[in-house]
Amino acid sequence: MAELSLDNIINVSVSAAQGGAGEYNTSNLAVFTAEPYGAGFGALGYKIYLGPTEVATDFGSTSDCYAMANGVFSQQPNILAGNGYLVVIPLIVEVQTLSFLGVAASGTFVINFDGDATAAINWDDTASQIQVKVRTLAGLEDAVVTGSIASLLVTITFNGYSGNAAITTISANSLQTVGLTAVTVTPAQLTAGETFAAAVTRTVGLVQYFGLMTTSVLDQTATLAVAAVVQALLKIVFLVQRNSASVNSGGILDLLTTGGFSRSRGLYYGEDTDQEALVMQASYAGRALSTNFEGSNTTSTMHLKDLIGVQPDPSMTETLLNLCQDAGADVYASFQGVSKVFTSGENSFFDQVYNLIAYLGDLQIAAFNYLAQSSTKVPQTENGMDGFKGSQRKVCEQYVSNQYLAPGVWNSSTTFGNQSDFLANIKQVGYYIYSAPIAKQSQTQREARIAPLCQIAAKEAGAIQSANIIIYINA
Repeated sequence: MAELSLDNIINVSVSAAQGGAGEYNTSNLAVFTAEPYGAGFGALGYKIYLGPTEVATDFGSTSDCYAMANGVFSQQPNILAGNGYLVVIPLIVEVQTLSFLGVAASGTFVINFDGDATAAINWDDTASQIQVKVRTLAGLEDAVVTGSIASLLVTITFNGYSGNAAITTISANSLQTVGLTAVTVTPAQLTAGETFAAAVTRTVGLVQYFGLMTTSVLDQTATLAVAAVVQALLKIVFLVQRNSASVNSGGILDLLTTGGFSRSRGLYYGEDTDQEALVMQASYAGRALSTNFEGSNTTSTMHLKDLIGVQPDPSMTETLLNLCQDAGADVYASFQGVSKVFTSGENSFFDQVYNLIAYLGDLQIAAFNYLAQSSTKVPQTENGMDGFKGSQRKVCEQYVSNQYLAPGVWNSSTTFGNQSDFLANIKQVGYYIYSAPIAKQSQTQREARIAPLCQIAAKEAGAIQSANIIIYINA
């Protein structure tokens, strides 16, 4: 007897869960570098690390990149506590050429760069001999030279130099051909070097990162340029300076504060070398981005925290500390023999900025996923809005749990919705969520399928970082 399919009567299909946006990780930290790397780095344009050892393999044990990676992972806790990683992103490096008009048979010439000059380069010097002389130029200590004078083209790759460099110039040129004709040397830019700001813009969609820093102590132009780029993103950039002028009024770090660049964390560390300052910066970032926002009571302040492997700033004085405070720069100093981070709230405290960006990011992802993961649709009704606000409520509850938010008294004159409910919710749970009734929406918004404005009020928990004590003594 033939068996007929049950599909003639009952059809069964599966409605699969729809995909959503991935977790917003606030512990992923990027290092942008112009330092050269080995073949093991790969061709993706970035590489992810969960420890410093492989960074040494790729960049060398004396590189700034490795020193900074070691600083990041030496902290307790560090970015791994938040399930983060370190990603190293190479900058596009400047390449310049020297073209020779004629085959030199005698003479020498000198390369000038940024106010510095090489020793005389002989007409028959090899690429390696020219490279040794080029590497005496400030900023080009890692430059690589290829080609030859005999082949009429020498190429200089500015490894280790961050940004778009000025074209080199030639002086003391006595090169001549066999026939005693002068040989002209013409410098040209083959590839423009990439600035930190341009690299952030280029890579923001390449790989996920939240914090970012570079292996260079930046000048004012580069600092303000990257600060402006990051201010428009849900990210934080760490920027260290070691010149005390940077915290004076109008100095580099002061300009971050007066310019409103709250997503730039200015750091001051007056040690003798750039690498020492960069390690302090990396250590600060490794400790600062260690929060796992999924936990309970996990948010923290950077004030009075330890930086493992970092010596307190030997240049720090009370006067300098006050300047750093006014400029909005955090420091690492010794307080009666105890080394601690000392933070400034002039450009907002670090944790205020960090926690708020994490909160905003999680609210955005929760809202997106509520809409994107529906296998049908979210109805444009009060029930639909209740579900939408429920996605936001879960995030708010988690941020009460991790103690970024807390119940308290609302001190602002701005309220919305039902004022009694508003004030009661802030006092009892630390947040209030409101949306206007669907029935009051304009026809234009309904036709465009836009939800009524969802408004959230939240009470920041804050932190105790200093205190005054008065003692009353009665004889």
